[in-house]
Amino acid sequence: MFNGQEKILGKKFDMEKLIYFLLRLGVSYIIFFTTITIFGQEYATDRLFIKQYDKSKCLRAVEERVNSLKTKREMTLEHEFLLNKNIWNKIRTKLPLSPGEIKRLQKLKENGITSNKLTNKKFWAKKEKEFRALRSRCK
Repeated sequence: MFNGQEKILGKKFDMEKLIYFLLRLGVSYIIFFTTITIFGQEYATDRLFIKQYDKSKCLRAVEERVNSLKTKREMTLEHEFLLNKNIWNKIRTKLPLSPGEIKRLQKLKENGITSNKLTNKKFWAKKEKEFRALRSRCK
């Protein structure tokens, strides 16, 4: 009975031919349905949605970058002034200086009190300009 042929509804079917036919049918269905989705209709709103999505994605990335730049600590003129004031107060009260403070005191004695640091107001104005430039790239 199992020599490659079976009798179904009174007819002889070759099992290999049946399997081959079903495989070809399955492959043709796969090819047919993938080509249908490729030629799907495109609406005018699709392009607008994609454009808006890309813009919001860019803005989200820029805002993450801006927040990381905001939390980054940088030395300002006020910070330098407080560090120098702390060193002079320690010397005046005869408290020991840390190694970093000793280095800073030596630099102050050699170069005097000169600084190329920005005040806090100017520093944040400069940062805000950078933030605006970053945000304008996404328009």
